[in-house]
Amino acid sequence: MGVGTSLTLRPQVPMGFVTGAPYVCALAVARELGARVAWPHAVVSAEGEPLVAVDARAGYDAEGVFVRCDLMWDEGRGLDAAALERAAEEGVGAWERAYADGRGAAGPLASVLGDYFDALLGMGEPVEVLRGGRVAARGTLSGVDVWGRATVRPEAGGPDLELAPEQARLRPL
Repeated sequence: MGVGTSLTLRPQVPMGFVTGAPYVCALAVARELGARVAWPHAVVSAEGEPLVAVDARAGYDAEGVFVRCDLMWDEGRGLDAAALERAAEEGVGAWERAYADGRGAAGPLASVLGDYFDALLGMGEPVEVLRGGRVAARGTLSGVDVWGRATVRPEAGGPDLELAPEQARLRPL
């Protein structure tokens, strides 16, 4: 990923919900590009080719809670940074309004989870669970909860794996 843009967002959601910001930004950028989302919050083509990497870091300053959202892509793609920023800002604005209207109290992704499922590449398909760059398990991506954790049903049986983005990566098989 060679070029990109960074925007600072100040979502009016509870501090514990700012973890939803990169998911919301990825979903909005995917809509703008007519693309899909790969768990947790990457924008990919329908075939799974990386288009835009989404990263976010939260902080607190004199104005309150903020999220810096970085969008990165290969220079040759010719993407319009301003259009992607606008899409991310509008997506976060809609997310804030949904929370204010009471549609997001169950968790940071509650108000967008249906749309996220629709855009998510690989739902119900086989994946590898990678930890530390090594395959830790293989199974089927069977869900994502309101906190953004992926559920993988192991092919070897046993209990479902509930994975936060900081614990593992998923790679389609």
